[in-house]
Amino acid sequence: MTDAGLLAKATVWAATDASGEGQAFNIANGDLFRWDEMWPRIAAYFGMDVAPPLQMSLATVMADKEALWNEMSARYGLAHSYEEVSCWNFGDFVFGPDYDMFADTSKSRRAGFHEYVETEQMFISIFDEFRKRKIVP
Repeated sequence: MTDAGLLAKATVWAATDASGEGQAFNIANGDLFRWDEMWPRIAAYFGMDVAPPLQMSLATVMADKEALWNEMSARYGLAHSYEEVSCWNFGDFVFGPDYDMFADTSKSRRAGFHEYVETEQMFISIFDEFRKRKIVP
């Protein structure tokens, strides 16, 4: 996971700090998490139960949902088309592996960028902001 604010800070740092000159860095929150542990925490935030994992392809399941999106867009004044907000193959890539993936951010730390974001808190902050804006219940 990469928090947008953290990525913005890292971008400014890499562009303005001499150690970032001519370098490419992998930026991620910096903590380790597993989706099987994160989903129950997200569900708890919304007061929902958690079911066992169900293997599915988002690209397949969501293939016929454009009409529903268009209906929701008309009802709620959503600004973007289905194609602009969906990339289900990427979702399959992110959620599909049966192994843990880790992003190595040690190069940026060695170069002097030491900020990190706790992923669970990132989600809570995003959800709190959505609630404040009355986007989610």
